[in-house]
Amino acid sequence: MTALLILFSCIILLIVSVTVFKVHPIPALLICGLILGLATGGSVAMVTDSLLSGFGNTLKWIGLIILFGTLLGEILAETGGADVIADSIINLFGVKYLPLSMAIIGFLIGIPVFMDVAYLTLLPTIMVLSRKSGHSVLTLGLSLAMSLTVAHALIPPTPGPLAVAAILGISLGDIIPFNVLVAIGAITGGMIWLWLNKKYLNINSGSVSAIDSEDKKQLTGFKRVLPFAALLVPLILMSIGTIFHSDNPIIEFVENPVWALMIGVAIALPLMDTKNFSLTLNKYFQTSGAKSAIVILITGTGGAFGQVIKDTEIVNSLFGESGSIEAMGIVIPFLLSFLFTTVTGSITVSLITTASIIAPLVSNGTLDPAFTAAAIGAGSLGIIHVNSSFFWLFKEVHDYSVTKLLKTFSLLSAVVSLSGGLLILFIYLLQG
Repeated sequence: MTALLILFSCIILLIVSVTVFKVHPIPALLICGLILGLATGGSVAMVTDSLLSGFGNTLKWIGLIILFGTLLGEILAETGGADVIADSIINLFGVKYLPLSMAIIGFLIGIPVFMDVAYLTLLPTIMVLSRKSGHSVLTLGLSLAMSLTVAHALIPPTPGPLAVAAILGISLGDIIPFNVLVAIGAITGGMIWLWLNKKYLNINSGSVSAIDSEDKKQLTGFKRVLPFAALLVPLILMSIGTIFHSDNPIIEFVENPVWALMIGVAIALPLMDTKNFSLTLNKYFQTSGAKSAIVILITGTGGAFGQVIKDTEIVNSLFGESGSIEAMGIVIPFLLSFLFTTVTGSITVSLITTASIIAPLVSNGTLDPAFTAAAIGAGSLGIIHVNSSFFWLFKEVHDYSVTKLLKTFSLLSAVVSLSGGLLILFIYLLQG
């Protein structure tokens, strides 16, 4: 418990440093990670290696994705492509139900595509939808982020739920129907919370100048199809490897998010004027690089801080035996998973760790496998806050304060998690 106390102290220090003393997140994350590592018995060399490993492992797959996602958004925004997409969504769902439509879109896309990548890909659409509909960027962004997270935690074939099924020794067919029901309940709870707090959330970000420009030509004919293709083709390509498991080199190429997004950028290029094409494209690259640089760095340092948490093995030291927890039944898998996400900032780590601890109670018949898997998934939504790289990505792309996001993003994630957990408990008690 001493290690856990140190961890919570470091998280509080991080929050206070960023919110009260206005320390930039990059040094705050690194210094708090160093303090945490040293305070839990690590050497300077070990903690430094842990920080660098976390930074590198986070950026090796998301750095270029952020850059190319930003570039695609820049092209769609400047050529009017994002306006075409936004107008179509407004016409389809209506202005009133846009937050719900973003939640539905996010849930469907979040099943095959990692939430970070999906969010960055849909970011320009969120910005233009906000400007055209009157809904705040924060409301639409939270609706999308919430549903992406729910899909990531509960619905196979995302890695976490797959690992839970494997560890608990149950088939995917046994968990998918119930997990989908729990996911719907969790999102419903989140949407109710968003509706109750719509006045507080009705604040637009100030970082949408590139998208707010009205100086765009109207797209006609075939060019009206290209924005949708540029957005949807990368998402479809990234889903192929999940749906069709294959060693085919072509599939391995197109399913990779970096190449998939580059293909999306290539599809969007005909939207640009042929006059001074290279100069304009280079300008978009420069602008995208400037916009994405700080996002990439902060996301990387968020991953570095999370890596120190993992390497201290605080999670593994919390519960040595599972026998003492079986008395509380299905509530325990939920609470453990909720705690681990809140402590580590990683939904996947939370899912795998909790499933490993609870597995003996499933194998010996103490806990129902389907209810346990669902409870672990709902609990893993936890409280997303300053130890999560997705929290920092959301903050930087929208330029909101940490305080604002702790009161909205973090609180919403807790509401969504508890909504799913209460639904599971209700059905569990009903059957018992």
